Amino acid sequence: MPSIGDIANDIESRLDDIKSYTLATRDNTNTLVTATESGFTNLAQGLAVLVQLQAQTNDLLASNDQQNQTIICWLSNIAHVLCDIKHNTDAEVKLQKRMSATLTHIDDILELVHGREAIEIAERHELEKRIEKCCPEEEPAVKPCFEDCTAPRLPNYIPVKVDWKPIQFVRPKP
Repeated sequence: MPSIGDIANDIESRLDDIKSYTLATRDNTNTLVTATESGFTNLAQGLAVLVQLQAQTNDLLASNDQQNQTIICWLSNIAHVLCDIKHNTDAEVKLQKRMSATLTHIDDILELVHGREAIEIAERHELEKRIEKCCPEEEPAVKPCFEDCTAPRLPNYIPVKVDWKPIQFVRPKP
């Protein structure tokens, strides 16, 4: 049968074991708390950088949207001008064909009736061509067809400098 001293020593040994295990648990818990705090700090800082980059992206996308609207405005103006040109060209071609046929007919009749005068007019046209070749007339300045579209400019793009680096977790040595 064990003596009371042996039992007391056994109890003291077990209390020492419990104390050392409790201290180890406390150290492990502190390590986990430190790791968790570092993780949340890293996460918060990383999210702050992402929010800043997203804000810059949104600004650039808004500027790009304005430029796209300007492009659409220009394309719409070009489409309207081309449509007007096509309608006018179609009408002019029909008119010119009718006029050409009529003028050829009248010219043929007049040459038959007034042969001598036709020769004098041909000589006059030749003289006018030589004068035009020597001293051409100035052409008037071209007038704009429509008003310019307003074109927004991109803001000066300065990329966000991301100097964030995750906090390195250093596990304490037991």
